[in-house]
Amino acid sequence: MDIKNFEQKLYNLLLNHLNGKYIINEYLELLEQENNSFLNYILSHAYAALNDTDNADKYRKIAVELNSNFDFDEDYKNIFVYIFYLFSTITTQIPPFIDDEIEKWIEHNPTPDEFLKVSEAYRTNNNISNALSVTQKGLEKFPKNNSLIFDIASNLLYTRNFYAAWEYNELRFDAVRPKLPQYINKPKFNLQTDSANVYIYPVTKLGDTVFFARYLFKLKQDYPKLNLFFSPDKQLAELFEDNGIKTCEKPDEHIIDYQISIEGLPYLFKNTSTQILTNGYLKANKEKASLFKQQFFSNNKIKAGIVWNSSKPDSERNLPIKLFEDLFKIQNIQFYSLQKEISLPDELFLSSYCIPNLGRKLNNFSDTAAIIDNLDIIIGCDTSVTNLSGAMGKNTIIILPFHSDWRWGLFEQNSKWYDSVKLYRKKQNQDYEEVFARVKKYLETCKL
Repeated sequence: MDIKNFEQKLYNLLLNHLNGKYIINEYLELLEQENNSFLNYILSHAYAALNDTDNADKYRKIAVELNSNFDFDEDYKNIFVYIFYLFSTITTQIPPFIDDEIEKWIEHNPTPDEFLKVSEAYRTNNNISNALSVTQKGLEKFPKNNSLIFDIASNLLYTRNFYAAWEYNELRFDAVRPKLPQYINKPKFNLQTDSANVYIYPVTKLGDTVFFARYLFKLKQDYPKLNLFFSPDKQLAELFEDNGIKTCEKPDEHIIDYQISIEGLPYLFKNTSTQILTNGYLKANKEKASLFKQQFFSNNKIKAGIVWNSSKPDSERNLPIKLFEDLFKIQNIQFYSLQKEISLPDELFLSSYCIPNLGRKLNNFSDTAAIIDNLDIIIGCDTSVTNLSGAMGKNTIIILPFHSDWRWGLFEQNSKWYDSVKLYRKKQNQDYEEVFARVKKYLETCKL
C-alpha cells in the first residue's frame, strides 16, 4: 500500500470511527505498515467503544510503550498532522485515555494547582489529549476556577478546536476584565452595530498583541463605520498609527460606546479558521524604511536579520548566539542583529563576524518594522520580532523548541497563521545543532 492509499484509507476509517463505526481489521492492516503510538491509541479507542476491554487495554499499553503520540516515520508525518487534529478535536467531548496512575491520583481530591501541574507536564511533552482530559476532570471539581478554564482554552488551541477555545478564553476574560487597569465600564462590543465608538485593549504581551492584531484589522476592514480606539503598549503605538489605527493610553469614557479586548475578537467573529489575513496585515512606515536603507542596506548581498532571545531570560525559546555561527559563514548573505538587549560576550561574538547591531537603533516597533522592510529574511526564536516579521508578510524562519506555543502547532513546518513563516523545530531529546544544519541547507539552496 503506497502512502497516498494509506492516507485515504486512514481518513475514511477515522470518519467511520467518529460516526460510531469501527472497522478493526482495516486498522490492523494499517498498523502493519506504520506502527506508531497514536494509531494504537485510536485502535484502543475503537475497542473500548466496542466494549472489548482486553484489546482496548492491550493497544493502549502498546501506545504508552511507544512513548509518544507523535512518534511517526518522516514519510507519514504530514498525514498524521491532520488526523491528530481531527481526532483530538472530536474526542475533547469524550476524553480518550488518561494513564491509570492519573485516574488513581484524581480520586485523592487534588487541588486546582495540582490539576494544572499535571496538565502542564502532559502538554510540555506534546501529549495534548491527556492534558485536556486532566483539566476537564479538574473543572468538573472546580467549575469556576479561572486558571483551569484558561488551561482548557490553551489545550484546545493545540487541537485546532478554535471556537471552543475562544469560548473558554472569553469566560476567563469576563471574570478578570473588571480588575484590569485598562478596563472601562462600558458594554462589551458584540458586532450588532456598525456605527459606534469602540475601545479595544490588549491584555497580553507584545508578540501576542501583534498576532491578535489581525482581528483588529479585520474589524476595521469589515466594519468601516466603526470608530476604533486602541491602547497598545507604548512600544507598539506608533506602528499601529502608521497602519491607520488610532491609539491612546486610555480614552475618555464619555465618548466610548463599547469596549472589548483584542483577544476577545476571535470569539466575536465566531472564528474557527487560521486563514485570517495571513499574507501580511502590518506595513512599515515607508519614509523611515527609506532612511534606514540609505544608512545600512546599500550592499548587494542577501540581507538577513537575526534575533535569538525573547523577553524572558530563562525561556526555552531562547537560542545561544553561537548556534548561528555556521550560518554567518554562508557566502553572499549579510546578517544584521535585531536584538534589543545584547550581553557583552554576544556583542563581541557578532563583531568577530562583522555583523551590525541594529538593535540599538530601535526605539519602538515602528523602527523595527522599517528595518524589517529592508531585509530579505528574518531568522530567530519565537519572539515579538519574528511575529512582526510574519505579520508583515516577510520571509521568516522561526526556530522552535520541541514543545512550542499553540499557534505553531505540534509538528507543522509552515505556519497556519503567517503565509511567509517557516517553522524549524527541535526534535525531542535532540539538540539545536541539527535544526541549524537544516536552516543552513535551506539558506544555501533557496532563492530569496
